[in-house]
Amino acid sequence: MIWWDVAADYLVALFRTARQALGANPDALQQAAGFGWAVPIGIAIVAGASMMTGQSLVLAINRVPRRRGVLTVAAAGLGSVAVAGLEAVLVWGLARLIVGESRPITELLPAVLVGFAPYWLGFLVLLPYTGPGIARVLQIWHVIALWMLLTPVLGTDRGTALLVTAGAWLATVAVDFVAEHSPLRLRERLFRLLTGSKATTSRDLMAAASAPVLPQ
Repeated sequence: MIWWDVAADYLVALFRTARQALGANPDALQQAAGFGWAVPIGIAIVAGASMMTGQSLVLAINRVPRRRGVLTVAAAGLGSVAVAGLEAVLVWGLARLIVGESRPITELLPAVLVGFAPYWLGFLVLLPYTGPGIARVLQIWHVIALWMLLTPVLGTDRGTALLVTAGAWLATVAVDFVAEHSPLRLRERLFRLLTGSKATTSRDLMAAASAPVLPQ
């Protein structure tokens, strides 16, 4: 059963790489040796799926059928890969701007993908009251992990690598904000396409919970 041995070795490499990335170990990528892009992409997919699982209350409120819910979680995993691609492009551009040169995107992208490992804990966002705080912690954790992973890849000092990393992350957040709040409302449209229901978000639920109760 060669396929089983390969699958077991892959899972070992996947979890070891994620564990090293969670510890902000710059050598985390070495754990993925032998599997090419499979481990970095796998880490980003699990991260996105975990974050979407943390929003399962939103799926429940929107009465999303189980099949569409699974499709939404899978799409969130692939979405993380797309976001990592955008972040890698931004890292490449900022490195050229700040340092004057940069590694090819194909060398930067594996580090960015593995840097999504902290979002494996994204399911904890489901916890009441502490969810938003946990989400902020995971974002900071992502930046730190990405910083450590990119420093040897960029071949520069930590200060410069931090500047590039933080700048790329902030630009990614800005793009995400524009995509969410633009008149096109791309995220809401995608949510409706995947779930077949109106996009009532966790932010909407929090706003409703904190709204004053009008007297009868």
